[in-house]
Amino acid sequence: MKKIFGKFLKKNDNRKYQQNLIIGKSSLLQDGASFRNPYNNKITIGEDCMLSCNFIFESDKGEIEIGDRVFINKGTNLVSRLKIKFGNDITVAWGCTFYDHNSHSVDWKERKNDMFQQLEDFRATGDFIKNKNWDVVKSRPITICDKVWIGFDCTILNGVTIGEGAIVGAKSVVREDIEPWTIVAGNPARVIKRILHD
Repeated sequence: MKKIFGKFLKKNDNRKYQQNLIIGKSSLLQDGASFRNPYNNKITIGEDCMLSCNFIFESDKGEIEIGDRVFINKGTNLVSRLKIKFGNDITVAWGCTFYDHNSHSVDWKERKNDMFQQLEDFRATGDFIKNKNWDVVKSRPITICDKVWIGFDCTILNGVTIGEGAIVGAKSVVREDIEPWTIVAGNPARVIKRILHD
């Protein structure tokens, strides 16, 4: 692998957010790819990938790891506080969201504190989550195993593992682990078929 500094990116992208981007041979970041990485988090991309997604980090602990031969289409958001990991040979359609945390506490008093902190941080620095209290927010890594296909407009929530060869139907919301070699669909996503495989 080689480390690059925005080699395939549009001229107006902010290079300082891409200092920890490591990309494998023959991988392409297409025009739709963008980065919001003010913490200089690590992004690792394998070989022969085509990516048009948005890499979004919301804390200095976030990490995104993408294996080999992964295609992620435009308008898909990878939102990381902890870790989002993709295996190999994965296809992700447009408009999906991978979100490895709950964003806010279930306690309304903590959400109220969030709002005050957001206003204070934005006014002072322009970064509305600079001093966010992550201790009260449920956060768990997301893992997408090899050979998975995820249809358009799907939402994959924190803590989910999608098993090898699984297919997630368009507009599904995945809140729990998905068994390998199954087709799931719906909100919440449920198994609708098992896939024969070698």
